[in-house]
Amino acid sequence: MKEIAVSFVRRLPLIEKQCATCGRTFTGTKKSAYCSQACKSRANYLKHAEQRRQHRVEKYRAEKKAAAGKK
Repeated sequence: MKEIAVSFVRRLPLIEKQCATCGRTFTGTKKSAYCSQACKSRANYLKHAEQRRQHRVEKYRAEKKAAAGKK
């Protein structure tokens, strides 16, 4: 069984898992869900995509309103 050293005394077992984003098989701890930082970032981006879109729309409308009032 493979293990990763967390400290001098503590070791965590490594198990075969499947990445939640890309589906690739990787070796990780019980807690890990993604095979790489890129997959972790992509999952976070997709999770908050709707909030990001809404914020951009609101910002655009506020700038448009400010520009119209300036004329």
